[in-house]
Amino acid sequence: MNAPVSRFVLFAREPVPGFVKTRLAREIGAAAAHSLYAAFLSDLASCLTSPDRWDAVLAHAEFEAGPTLLATFRPPWDLVPQGEGTLGERLARAVVRARMEGRRDVLLAGSDAPTLTSEDLAEAFGALAGDADVVYAPAPDGGFSLVGMRGIVDPAAVFPAGVRWSSAHALADSRRSAESRGYHVRLLSTVPDIDEIKDLVYVEALFAADPELAPATRRALSALLGRSVV
Repeated sequence: MNAPVSRFVLFAREPVPGFVKTRLAREIGAAAAHSLYAAFLSDLASCLTSPDRWDAVLAHAEFEAGPTLLATFRPPWDLVPQGEGTLGERLARAVVRARMEGRRDVLLAGSDAPTLTSEDLAEAFGALAGDADVVYAPAPDGGFSLVGMRGIVDPAAVFPAGVRWSSAHALADSRRSAESRGYHVRLLSTVPDIDEIKDLVYVEALFAADPELAPATRRALSALLGRSVV
């Protein structure tokens, strides 16, 4: 069977208490933040692969993947290191690597958006197959949970040095740069990411609408809140 021409790359790190979701940990404690993040990884690993449509790569922050990542992201996932540099540099490197390996359209996401689904990826790849050069799934905080580009796009235009990462300006900064180069940008459905405790409100609303969504995160959130999340 021929390899797909599209690639999805998920950025993640080994879940170690005190080293993941640090902003959230300041509010709920390191152990609870670790449990939530491990649940995010479980949900994302289980629902974001589609080997006949795209290949899936887990880009890990550490030089070598840790035991939880190795156990969670089994084939068809491929695991590779992110490498050094700023977030923008690491994202651009993942795009370049994908193209060197024969992929055309590339999507990238962080691992703090546990409700991201294969339907979201299919929507994004469909937009790139249409008239969009660059796509974003906005996050409620002004950032973005997913970004993608077709093969003609220079990743440096989407991830320029001036992007204010981890801020309310991240999407606007990246989008402005892409559009200044003449690329057609399309915004997709909003996908919340979880950096602070207030972000859990958005996820709870999605759980109420879809009882099958992100079951591991639902269980971890129920344990954190001491009540059933429906």
